[in-house]
Amino acid sequence: MNTIQSTRQPGQGTSNGLMWLLYLCDAGLLIASGSIHLHLWFIAYRHVKTLDVLFLIQVVLAFLAALALLATRHLLVVLASAALMAGTIAGFLLARTVGIFGFRLTFSSTEAYIVLVVEAAAVILLLCTAWLLFSRYTSRSPRHG
Repeated sequence: MNTIQSTRQPGQGTSNGLMWLLYLCDAGLLIASGSIHLHLWFIAYRHVKTLDVLFLIQVVLAFLAALALLATRHLLVVLASAALMAGTIAGFLLARTVGIFGFRLTFSSTEAYIVLVVEAAAVILLLCTAWLLFSRYTSRSPRHG
């Protein structure tokens, strides 16, 4: 009679499933942010000097971050993705208030507010993911003392 022993800790499958769900939601929010920025670039910002390039950089970085996050599931990628979303929010707030690179946004479309909510949700969810990943790393590392 053959016996298969499991090396999995109790509840580990559930934890891995939850982490994958978080990764997929994180990546989805990154892709949503990049997609909305691409749409905004097409309808308006491709004609605004400097911001045209910044919008496209945000699109590319958001898509690459989503892919890297799913491929690596690494804490640094999660933190970099959160920083990208937070930086995008900061850029919007600067453009809306004091201006950025000589451009001040006097009107905000519905899409701008939608992407702001998407990015805020992404920052929160990415930081939750980072916290869970960090907790896993610290619980697996040997304790010295």
